[in-house]
Amino acid sequence: MSESNPERQIYTPPMNPPGPIPGLGELCQLWGEEGIRDLVSRFYDRIPDSKIRKMFPKNLDLAKQKQADFIIQVTGGKPHYSQNYGPPRMRMRHFPFVIDEEARMEWIRCYTEALDEADFSEDSKRIFSSFLESFSRWMVNSI
Repeated sequence: MSESNPERQIYTPPMNPPGPIPGLGELCQLWGEEGIRDLVSRFYDRIPDSKIRKMFPKNLDLAKQKQADFIIQVTGGKPHYSQNYGPPRMRMRHFPFVIDEEARMEWIRCYTEALDEADFSEDSKRIFSSFLESFSRWMVNSI
């Protein structure tokens, strides 16, 4: 779970990139952009004390904004991420970091705790959790 050696082998999970998740594209409409930004902020509140802290910049403000823009976009909202930063290509953007199963589970833990605090319906939380699970499996780049 540390910054990588530029010569390391990048692991590719034995799966296809995540496919469509039924209901994911309606979450932004249900939760609103502010609800998503609040969720992402709660996630980032956990990062300083997490095992994956070293993967994030010292100042989390820009990372928080980028991740919220990405989540808004994938949940059916405005394409803020693509407009501001280009195509997401999240797997490629995270290659500088060693993301193994332990890091993936820590990321999931932080999001699950943030989601538990959110005032969203249980059905919508399950949809988002399904996205987190498939997305995070695809992000693993080291075994």
